[in-house]
Amino acid sequence: MSKKILVVEDEYSINDILTITLKNEGYIVESVFDGKSALEKIDTFKPDLVLLDLMLPDMDGFELCKEISKDHLVIMITARDNIFDKIVGLELGADDYIVKPFEIREVVVRIKALFRSIEKERTNYTEELIELAEGIEVDVQGKRVFKNGEEIQLKRQEAALFFFLLNNRNRVFTRAELLDKVWGYDYYGDSRTVDVHIRRIRAKLDCPSLIETVFGIGYVMR
Repeated sequence: MSKKILVVEDEYSINDILTITLKNEGYIVESVFDGKSALEKIDTFKPDLVLLDLMLPDMDGFELCKEISKDHLVIMITARDNIFDKIVGLELGADDYIVKPFEIREVVVRIKALFRSIEKERTNYTEELIELAEGIEVDVQGKRVFKNGEEIQLKRQEAALFFFLLNNRNRVFTRAELLDKVWGYDYYGDSRTVDVHIRRIRAKLDCPSLIETVFGIGYVMR
């Protein structure tokens, strides 16, 4: 079944080229031009992915991303190209961040890569659980985590960070190394992205000692 994509972009020319190109790629596409319409369309259209412009006329794009990324994949597309905005967007749950002006083929490739990674995760589910700590079990292949028998819902980047550390146990990584290995982009300056995700993982698992802070360096899973 074709994936459904919602385009949220207030510039008509950009909205048109995204919508037409993605339809030609075989996706089912709907488009809106403001945040309020996006929320209404999400309820009825139920997209697999939202392409979200940050600078909307009626709503802050970051707040909208925070709301919709709980249940939907989100790729931000924006003219705001500074590293701070990118970090904030990823922290709020965006799965990718594309800066305008962009090459339309790059957008298509990024979308396909995101869908492929999600499908790969879904097809890797197993029933082979390994006890990691008291009350905590993991399905390494399927990238699932359980606490006292109940699955913990880690967001995509939280899971990627958790299992990267798990697969490299007892090795200390700096924040810059984790950003490069897990997020896949060069990092300049602020290290809050890793810190925020570590805090969220610890809170969800209620096991702060599982991921150790190596002060002055970074993090390690023992």
